Amino acid sequence: MTSRGRPRDTTLDEAIDAATESVLLQDGYPAITIDRVARMAGTTRAAVYRRVRNPSELVVRLVIGRFGLDPAPDNGDLRTDLRQLQQRQREFFIDPVARAALAGLLTDLRTDEVLAARFYERFVSPRRASVVAMLDRAAARGEIAPVEHPEVISDLLTGPLLLRTVLPAIGPIDDTIIEATVDTALNQCRAADGSPG
Repeated sequence: MTSRGRPRDTTLDEAIDAATESVLLQDGYPAITIDRVARMAGTTRAAVYRRVRNPSELVVRLVIGRFGLDPAPDNGDLRTDLRQLQQRQREFFIDPVARAALAGLLTDLRTDEVLAARFYERFVSPRRASVVAMLDRAAARGEIAPVEHPEVISDLLTGPLLLRTVLPAIGPIDDTIIEATVDTALNQCRAADGSPG
């Protein structure tokens, strides 16, 4: 017989995430510090440090909690799934939290190998696995052949939206770019077995 412990009280985690979001939206990514978040959350530095190594990981926690890890839908049709996935990705990239966090987080990811590894493991990898599962479902339905390099499909879907987020002068994440990324991903999926686009 296994004993089940008490469910973890998430009240403090929620307070820390709310404090992180508040600082991020009010004063920007560089203003996030362990001290400030701890004070706003009504807790101690030690309690925050038990959860994260540094302020950047506070933002990673916030992003994961806000945007989830399994964005790929299952509508029974690959084009519909891709279009809905891209709508969800657009919602992510235009969200005020993502916009406020992205530039600073990308800088820290380049300079902090541990942070980069954790961000990939905790956020990027599960979302890419979600896309793999979507493509596997489409292959099982016979819409496409099994995709040999599904990570390339993920990059084709996300890359243009990320570029327009970090360089807004290029243009907005509008319906035109959404449809273009869907078409490009479908064409790439079908190129392996010669299926029509």
